[in-house]
Amino acid sequence: MPVLIAPVFNSTTAQPVRIDLPNSYTLISGAKRPYEIASRFLRNEMDENKRTFDLRVDPSSLFLVGDHEEMKVTDDRVWIEEIESKLNLASTTGTCSIPYIITVSGNMYGITYLKRSLDGDKYTFDDGTAGIFTSLVEQKLPSLAFRRYALSLERKNYEDQLLDLWIALESLFVPDGKKGEITYKLRVRMAYYFGETALQRERIAHFVKKSYNHRSEIVHSGKLFDDKLATEVTILRAMTRAAILNIAGESVNLQDMRVRLDELVFTGESYVARYAPTFFERILL
Repeated sequence: MPVLIAPVFNSTTAQPVRIDLPNSYTLISGAKRPYEIASRFLRNEMDENKRTFDLRVDPSSLFLVGDHEEMKVTDDRVWIEEIESKLNLASTTGTCSIPYIITVSGNMYGITYLKRSLDGDKYTFDDGTAGIFTSLVEQKLPSLAFRRYALSLERKNYEDQLLDLWIALESLFVPDGKKGEITYKLRVRMAYYFGETALQRERIAHFVKKSYNHRSEIVHSGKLFDDKLATEVTILRAMTRAAILNIAGESVNLQDMRVRLDELVFTGESYVARYAPTFFERILL
């Protein structure tokens, strides 16, 4: 039976990893054979610069491996892309990607190109990241927010990243966006979600208003901010990640989340005080 191997570009591990996944796959590191196969067949066949392989893959990298019924990869592509996105969601630093799939059977091999490898800091798969990732593997995540979060990591400029993240945040915090004033609802709900004190809520509400105005300027007038958006995008990404992880971990749907947040506005409580979310992100502004 053919063996499927997909190196996780830009990843590194301090110790061997073995995590059994659905569909008869395993996420591993520290094993010689996957690296040797990837190095032998992929280095000279890549659509990118050949040096990219040596810069992005080494024996300490993660590899997705499994038995495969045929040489041609079809339905598994979507699932493998989802695994990549969940790996990136599990980490607060670094960006990894799965741009190629290798299938090997005897002396025959095939390479399926998914996309270009992503740029970013080195992705370190440590115990904390592993714990979050394994909790996500079979979780159903808020689809639009999860997809846009993943897309934001592929964008080259900050304007596109900001737009993807605001689409994600709107889907999470204003699922009733057709009713009433979206900016106001975002300011209030996100302030009570991330802010534990009145001062924190005021600062978060101000940040949300300012950043959402940037979103409108980009969409409606094509304004370019360039590197001025770097810190803003980092904060938006932290907010988006925290909300996706908590919604998945609490198994709460988006409409129930909206009800929770609107109730907090009346009671004056913070989300963290009432619900103690596992992945609460303290946003310091």
